[in-house]
This record gives sequence, structure tokens and C-alpha cells, in this order.
Amino acid sequence: MDAPENSLKTPQSGAPRNDLAGLLGPGVITLDPRGDVRFADTRALELLGCADGFELERLWERLKGRLEDAGLSWNGAGGGGQEQRAVLDLAVEEGATGGAPHRLLFDLRREPESGGVLLVHSLETLAGLESDLRLTSQMRSVSQISPAVAHDLRAPINAMVFNIEILKEMLASGRATDPANKDKLLRYVNVLKEELSRLHRGMENFLAYISPRGDRDETLDLRELAEELATLLVAPARKQQARVESELPAEPVPVDANRYLLRQALLHLALAALTGVPRQGALHVLLACQDGRARLRLYGVRGADSPVEADGAQPEPPAPGFDLSFSAGGALAQLWVARAILAAYGGEARAISPDGEGMTGVSRVYEVELTISENPSNGNKGVR
Repeated sequence: MDAPENSLKTPQSGAPRNDLAGLLGPGVITLDPRGDVRFADTRALELLGCADGFELERLWERLKGRLEDAGLSWNGAGGGGQEQRAVLDLAVEEGATGGAPHRLLFDLRREPESGGVLLVHSLETLAGLESDLRLTSQMRSVSQISPAVAHDLRAPINAMVFNIEILKEMLASGRATDPANKDKLLRYVNVLKEELSRLHRGMENFLAYISPRGDRDETLDLRELAEELATLLVAPARKQQARVESELPAEPVPVDANRYLLRQALLHLALAALTGVPRQGALHVLLACQDGRARLRLYGVRGADSPVEADGAQPEPPAPGFDLSFSAGGALAQLWVARAILAAYGGEARAISPDGEGMTGVSRVYEVELTISENPSNGNKGVR
């Protein structure tokens, strides 16, 4: 590398960039056909812990060999635009001024004649972005069901207030001391007990989807989570004049996963299926086991009284996809997040064409597949 030329073409790192594009974007290094640095932008210098091109030159003498050992080829055979990737743990002291993250992703876009471009990504930044996408997706899904869930939670509260007022009136009038009213008093107390239990169950089920109490890897019962999901979606389904029906096995279905994250993934997929359920239709939650794999299907079914278009086709909004979508209003990544969560535990999430499955009257099908745990002894030990 020509030091004088590099010092002119490489910008000074200066203060770290605080704009979002600069912090999330990769560093850019252009290379000559021999794999030596021609130019490095400010972000690349920050990630590599170099103050200027001279420090990058000294670092590159060591880093180039490590990247070659990791599989990058600067002048190997291959067509233009060939992509190669390598991940290195770069200790802070390897950079001249420090400040480099420990893990960097090097993405080489090689052009044999002109050299190519090396993109440097911070894996810590990418991991942080993925975590933020999970939180954003969780907030979007929770906010989608919250109004309906809150409406259902008000019902037991109103019932308790009503019965407390009756008890208060009986006590004030002295009728509570009349032995003839004993059974009536007990009936009011039992109603209070039942409504309080109903309120507790509803709140616990809802809080399970927003509280990280089960945020750890464990062996859990997928049947239990599917039952929770079906219960949670009763209110949102009722809001769009639909219902929820579940078909679950009698025995536990143990899988290895993170309860908190798996709840999020199932909720994202279920809401995507619910958007295709017409009025008077039903959201089906179906869990089955086959060949050591658990398969959870979420799909909408048109009811006998569901409205149809003039040509007989069922009106349905566009099916949500698994691709990331960004806009000024935020990231739409619920299904992308669901697939990423399941993939981390060896599972799959996919959309299935009901026509290909011979499922008449079915609007949309999302399927989750996970490996059944071979060590079910720890099942159901996680905190709800």
C-alpha cells in the first residue's frame, strides 16, 4: 500500500458519527487487484480502531493474512462481483487507537480487474438492530390486540363493581343480618370470586406476552403455549366478529426454546392469520406431532354466514409476507422476526397455500414446525 497516496485518499476518522445512517451503515474499503487498500471511509476506520490511513496500513499487514485464512481471496478465480464473507474477532489492541468491536463481518465484493470493495459490519450493531426489531414487532402486535383484550378485562371488573354495590346496599339496609338472605349473600360472594379469578387469568395470560419472565432457554410444552395463544386471541377475534377454535393433543408436546420469544413468534403468525379471517369465520389453532416434529397450524376458515363477493370469492386483505419493510412510520417485521426466532431453535415458519393442501374454505395458512425434545423431563418448569 502506498502510504502517501493512502494518507490523501483516506479521510480522518475524527469524532464518531452520531447520525443513524452512519452508525448502522457498514464501513467501506476499496481494494486494488492485489488486495491492498486504496481507500477507507470514516466508518471503516472507526470499526477497525484506526485514526487515519497510516494506522490502517500497519493494521492491514496483519489483518490481510487473517482474512485470507478465513476464506477471502483477493485474486482467485471467479466472475466479477463475486461475494465472499468472513467473520473475525478483532481485539481492541489490534487497532492503532482502539474502539473496534470484538466481532466484525467482512463482506468482499470482488472485481478481479479493478480489485473490489470490502464492506465492514459491526456484528454488535447488527445484533442490536435485530433486538430492536424484535421489540418493535412485539409492540406492534401487542398494540393490535390490546384494545380488545382491555375490553374483555373490563367485563369482570364491571361485574365485581355491580355485586359489591349490591352487597353494600344489603349491609346498609340491615338485610345482610337476616338468615333468609344467607344464600343470596353467598351467591354474590361466589360471583365476586369467579369474576376475580376470570380477571386474574386474563391479566396473567396477557402479561405473559409483554413480560420477559420466561426469557431463557428451556424445555417447554408447546401445547400449553398454543392453548394460551388461542385464549388470548378470543377477544381480538370477537372484535372482528369471528371466533377461535383449537385442536390440541392430549399429551404435552415438549420443545426446546425460549418461552418469551416463542410466545412473540406465535403471536406474530397468529395475527397474520387472523387478518384473513372473515366475519362469522373462525381462526383455527391446530397442533399435531409427526416423525419427531411438532407442527402448529394457524389458519382462517370462512363460516357459513361469512360475506362473499358477487363472484363467490372471499374478500381478503393482502397476505403479510416474511420480508422486512421499512418506512417513515417504522419497521414492519413481525413475520421476519417470527421466522428468525424459530430458526434460532431449529424450527421453521412458512406460509402454505390452502389450495395445495386441499383445504376448502381456508383463507390463509401459517405453519410452525419445531423438533420435539428428546428430554421432556424439564417440560413445564419455566415461569409463566
